[in-house]
Amino acid sequence: MPLEEDVLRRLRPSPRTLRELDEAVGRLLNATEERISGTGLDLRTMLVGSVAKGTFVGRPDIDLFVLFPTSVERGEFERIGLQIGREVLGGETRYAEHPYTHGRLSGFDVDLVPCYAIEDPTRLRTAVDRTPFHTKYVLEHLTDELREQVLLLKQFMKGVGVYGAEAKVRGFSGYLTELLVISYGSMQKVLRAGAGWRPGIVMDMDGRRKGKGSSPLTFWDPVDPKRNVASALSLDRFSLFVHACREYLSAPSERFFFPRKRQPLGTAEARMAFEGRGTTPFVVVLDRPELVDDNLYPQVERSLGGLRRLLEMYGFQVQDAAYSVGVDVRMAFELSSALLPPTRLHQGPPAWTENAEEFVRRWREEGVGQPFLAEGRWMVYAKREFRDPASLIMARGAEAALGNSFKGLPGLRCHAGEKAFLAANRQLFTGLLDRRESWRV
Repeated sequence: MPLEEDVLRRLRPSPRTLRELDEAVGRLLNATEERISGTGLDLRTMLVGSVAKGTFVGRPDIDLFVLFPTSVERGEFERIGLQIGREVLGGETRYAEHPYTHGRLSGFDVDLVPCYAIEDPTRLRTAVDRTPFHTKYVLEHLTDELREQVLLLKQFMKGVGVYGAEAKVRGFSGYLTELLVISYGSMQKVLRAGAGWRPGIVMDMDGRRKGKGSSPLTFWDPVDPKRNVASALSLDRFSLFVHACREYLSAPSERFFFPRKRQPLGTAEARMAFEGRGTTPFVVVLDRPELVDDNLYPQVERSLGGLRRLLEMYGFQVQDAAYSVGVDVRMAFELSSALLPPTRLHQGPPAWTENAEEFVRRWREEGVGQPFLAEGRWMVYAKREFRDPASLIMARGAEAALGNSFKGLPGLRCHAGEKAFLAANRQLFTGLLDRRESWRV
């Protein structure tokens, strides 16, 4: 297909990039081999990930694993792994299931990760121990033609916004993308299959299986058959991929691969959008905790949901919500109204129940007006405790179901209505108000 050939020409790494990458990998391997030779342990290195497989698009990250004998105790494994990383890269210590070193070398981001040299990928010592098996599997099954199809599918997924298994995206991992191409044979065949997927589909390298899985997509790992490679994939990202497949197959365009940059809405545009929808914004701003993204984003999403439920519990109608993460964490709630009536209708028990008289006595004193019967139940207008969302969140926000690092609402600031239209909220409002697919921007 001419369009896909044009895209491939843009994706193939230039000779200069390949030369720089080869030089960086060579320097990294030499420096690491030199450091591990002085440990007195039987350690070895292995290049893994998209660089090892030749399936990277854009400027890649380099992933180098240091494989330890299983006889090395976990504490020593971590200590020596970090020591090697510091001596080779300097950089910083990052944490997944266990610590590893991240740094830069010759202009490339590098992760130097310790793992155990296990023989059976179903019997892990750490979560990353199966990664070398993934690399070997893909290298054994990828031809040069399939490798280019992987590049196309990865860029398609990046363009439509479903690529990446990290918590920020919850989409398709690089490994899953490679397996799909190996299984189906080309990007086009993956898209044609994807256009017909339904949530709960189950498959492996031999094709689609009968039965319905508990995840949107279940793809059994050929290296570890009890592991779902697609476990990180959310229903929204799955659904967006199905939709993008259908749209692309009906009207192919390079914008699926290379969408235009979404411009943040101006303050006036955001104000007009809210006015047109008859809603009003409410923004909560919190200090950003020092967490890696894979720990941060789930906590942000949990906090957003917890605050939304709190607002709704107190009578605010939340039409939609979104968040943005930058120097701080910002959460926007689109409300039907930012000011509630001074009273709310409170429903009591049926008139014939034992506690009915107690309800009536209490609310004759505390209600706004007198209790009355409606369809056999006592009803009363009660004074509302919080009429505006800021008062509620400032007073009760810490009681919401929040991520651990957001308990206590660090640095809490609230902006409602007209006061929310700040330059700092442009990106946040864009994410809330501009929900166009990337290829339609």
